[in-house]
Amino acid sequence: MSVPEQAMTSLSGEERSELEMLRAQVEELSRSGHQLISTQTQMQSLLHNASDAIIEFEPDGTVKSFNSAAEAVFHCAEIELLFQKIDHLIPCPKHFDGDVPAYLLWYRDNVQDQYEQPLKGRTRDGEDLLLAVSVGIIESNDLLLFDDSFDEANAGGDDAPTFEAFLCILRDLTERKRIDAELERHRNELEALVREQLVEIVAAKEAAEQANRAKSEFLANMSHELRTPMHAILSFADFGIKKIDRARPEKLQQYFSRIHTAGERLLGMINDLLDLAKSEAGSLSYNMAEHDLREVIAVVSDEMSSLVETKGLFLDVDIQADDTRLEMDRERIGQVLRNLLSNAIKFTPEGKRIRLRITTDADVISIECADQGIGIPEDELDAVFDKFVQSSRTQNGTGGTGLGLPICKEIVEAHAGAIRAASNADGGASFHVDLPKVPAGQADG
Repeated sequence: MSVPEQAMTSLSGEERSELEMLRAQVEELSRSGHQLISTQTQMQSLLHNASDAIIEFEPDGTVKSFNSAAEAVFHCAEIELLFQKIDHLIPCPKHFDGDVPAYLLWYRDNVQDQYEQPLKGRTRDGEDLLLAVSVGIIESNDLLLFDDSFDEANAGGDDAPTFEAFLCILRDLTERKRIDAELERHRNELEALVREQLVEIVAAKEAAEQANRAKSEFLANMSHELRTPMHAILSFADFGIKKIDRARPEKLQQYFSRIHTAGERLLGMINDLLDLAKSEAGSLSYNMAEHDLREVIAVVSDEMSSLVETKGLFLDVDIQADDTRLEMDRERIGQVLRNLLSNAIKFTPEGKRIRLRITTDADVISIECADQGIGIPEDELDAVFDKFVQSSRTQNGTGGTGLGLPICKEIVEAHAGAIRAASNADGGASFHVDLPKVPAGQADG
C-alpha cells in the first residue's frame, strides 16, 4: 500500500470527502485556467490579425499592444512602441499634454462626421495620415464591481476614474480620401469641360445660324445682282432686235455698249463665285513672279478713272516708296485693288475723295485704300471679311454679293500678307494691305 493510500485510510470519512472536493476544485480551476489562456491567446491573435489598426493603451497612456495593421499604417514595429507614448504618431492639441487616449476620447465625443473631419495622424517617416476612430474602455470601477472585497461606501469621491483597459481602433482613410479628392477633381474638370463644350456648342449653333442667315441674305442679294445685269442685257438686246432696221448706228452702238457693260458686270460676279468655289476647294491658283506694284496700280487706276469721273469723285494716288517690286501674282493683286477701289467708289458720296496710298519699310509694302463713305461699324470690322457677310450699313441691296472682301483676304494671305479694315477719324472706312517684299511662303502656281 502506497503512502498516499495509507494517508487516505487514516482519514475519517468527513475528511476524505473534503479532500475529494478540494481535488475536484483544483482540477476545475486548472481547466478554467487553460480555457482562459486559450481565450486570451485567441483574442490576441484576433487583435493582431485584424484588418484595422488596433492599439491598446496602459492606464498611464503608454502603448500596451500594437497590432500588425497598426504597424503597417504607422510604419512602426510594435517592439519600438511598447510602453512608449505615441503623440508623435497621433499629434494632440497642446492642452492634452501628449495624452493620446484623452485626445481620442475627446475626438470621439465631439466630432460628428469623422469622414469629413478625419483624425490627423503621421507615420514614423512623417507622412500625413487621415484616420477614423473607435474607442473601447474599461474603467477601474467596472472591474471592482466583480471584486468581493469592493466597498461601495468608498467607491465615490471626486477623483476621475482610471482606465484599466483602453482600446482604440483606427481605420486608415488616407487612400480613400485621396481617391475621393481625385474623383472630385475629375468631376469638377468634367463639369468644366461640359460647360466649355456647351458654350462651344451654343457658339457653333449661333455661328451656324448666322452663317445660314448670311447665306440667305447672300442668295437674295446675288439673285438681285445677277438679275439686274441680265435684265439689262436682255432689254437692250431686245431693243436692238426690234429697231435694227430703223435705229441710227449711234443708237445701236449705245445698245451694244450697255449690253457690254452689263455683261462685264455679270462676268465679274460669275468670276467671284468661281473664285470662291476654288478657294473653298483649295484650288485657287497663283502665278508668282517679280512685278512692280507701281505698274499694277497704274493699270487699275486707269481702268477705274471713268467710273470715278462718272460718280463725280476724286481719286488720289500717293506712292511714297521708291522700290515697289514684289513677288506676286500680278492679276490677283490687281483683283484686290479693283475690289477695294470698287467698294470705295460704290459707297462714297459725290464730290468726296478716295485715297490710294503706298508706303514701305524694310520688309513690307503697305497699301491703304481710304474713302469718305458710310463707313463700317466698329464691331463689324473683322466680320466683313467672312464669306457672304456684309456690313449692316450695306444690307439694303447696295452692298453687292459680299464675296469681294473674302476673296481679297484669300489672295492677300496666299501672298503671306495681311488685310484689315479700320474706321477713319474723318468718316468712311479704310482697308490696309501689308505685303512682304520677300514672302514667307509662296502659293502653288
